[in-house]
Amino acid sequence: MDNTLIYVTSNDIKFNVASKVFTNTEIVLLQKNLSTPEIQSKSVQEVAMYSASWASKQLNQPVIVTDAGFYIEALNGFPGPFIKFVNEWFSVDDYINLMQGKTNRTIIIQDCLAYCHPDEKSVVFTGSYRGKLATQSGKKCGTSIEQLFIPEGYDVPISEIPVEEMISYWSKGEIMTNFKEYLLTKDDFTIQKLQFKRLL
Repeated sequence: MDNTLIYVTSNDIKFNVASKVFTNTEIVLLQKNLSTPEIQSKSVQEVAMYSASWASKQLNQPVIVTDAGFYIEALNGFPGPFIKFVNEWFSVDDYINLMQGKTNRTIIIQDCLAYCHPDEKSVVFTGSYRGKLATQSGKKCGTSIEQLFIPEGYDVPISEIPVEEMISYWSKGEIMTNFKEYLLTKDDFTIQKLQFKRLL
């Protein structure tokens, strides 16, 4: 019996977080690197829902897709769901310059998971993480925002925190746990519904 659920992501840390959440269940997560189209929307939920729907039709399998938006309060929520593109354009110094004179350095990460069967509407789970923007760069690794984002409970940016510790931090988020509980307790859920063909 092949109880496989496909997680469409190229991010190994995201996949490791999900795998940790699904430990001790009968569900096996399979990572699939598939480039999905991203619609231009201010809603991270709409972006994730569209990507999940597209991927499920392409693979003809149920899938999960996650997306996140970084909302800097002092910049009226910029860059929001456009973080991926802004990180390609903005350096660490660009972010720091934008924050000159700003006393509120709060960042809220809006996290979203979309689960979709082919030809069915996506089911969406959302959650959030809080943190602040550093005044100077951390280690020169990862994206610009990862060199500046200090998670709540820490005093250094993500780029300074060991990967194993960040996996533990992200795995405490609510969306993957809520999704697992939904999947395992929904009225019409059976293991047979997850007898998908394994992708090689």
